[in-house]
Amino acid sequence: SSGINAEWPLRPGREVIAEILGTFFLIILGCGGVQGAITDKPADEILGSARILQIGFAFGLGIGGIVHLFSDISGGQLNPAVSFGLFFARKLSLYRAAILSVAQIIGGIIGAVVLKIVFGSTPGVVATAMSVSGFKALILEFLGALFLVLTVLATINDKRGHAAGYLQPLSIGIAIFVAHMFLIPLTGCGINPARALATNIVAGQIKGDFYAYILGPILASAIGGLVYEFVFNPHYASAYEGIENGEGEEMK
Repeated sequence: SSGINAEWPLRPGREVIAEILGTFFLIILGCGGVQGAITDKPADEILGSARILQIGFAFGLGIGGIVHLFSDISGGQLNPAVSFGLFFARKLSLYRAAILSVAQIIGGIIGAVVLKIVFGSTPGVVATAMSVSGFKALILEFLGALFLVLTVLATINDKRGHAAGYLQPLSIGIAIFVAHMFLIPLTGCGINPARALATNIVAGQIKGDFYAYILGPILASAIGGLVYEFVFNPHYASAYEGIENGEGEEMK
């Protein structure tokens, strides 16, 4: 079963270390992938679909691997929007969601500092396209994060009629990949306050529309968590009643 559930024992030390290390690797692999994609790009050239694809794979596959690595320790949350989504879905206490979110921000900042030391600048800084206002960016970041939060809640739902062990990192990685295909040209694809804060703080790029990268995902965590817990989750309680997880029987 998944590493995230409502009956976790309190393991603050290991969970915090796992989230620091996991989000550190998120920045190293994802934003490092950005650096790899733009190394030979002329300054006046648009990013282009091939480079967007490369960045999407770096984040999607990287985060999928990290989730697999840490899912049985801290849940491999890596994102305050996910942590608070779990809180709103009644799978995590407010205290633990807050503590793990701070750990994620710390891990992300450490990763961004390492990349700045190595490359001389901070790759992966999020910024809106010229045609995208702060409000539009908030909506876009909300939509991307909402898709991610709902995906996470679906993959950890042990009431569904399948074993979710290998599906969790795969599904989350695909969700991250698709979100990047959609959002990189528009907002740079934050959908994670820890990831956006890490790169933009280290780069000194906190601008007036940066609120979109915080407020959008946090709104998504609240709406996604509440909708999944109170609208979708009751369906599984009745649809799979009496069916053992993984038997593959059809829903009643």
